[in-house]
Amino acid sequence: MLNDVAYQSNTQEFWNSCTKLCDESDYRLFGSFFDGKGQPSQVSAVSHGSATSRFDNVNVINTARNL
Repeated sequence: MLNDVAYQSNTQEFWNSCTKLCDESDYRLFGSFFDGKGQPSQVSAVSHGSATSRFDNVNVINTARNL
């Protein structure tokens, strides 16, 4: 498990690097109460679900802010 990271890849490379998916018993819903965008400002809650997955050979970047 990794925190504060992002990945760099195009869609085809990303999904081709998926080497393992858990089944529906591992499915979880995640979300955020804030999705701000636009002029004038618009705010909306967003969510999506997923199961634990493994991706090989994806460029992962540490996005943590060292304050």
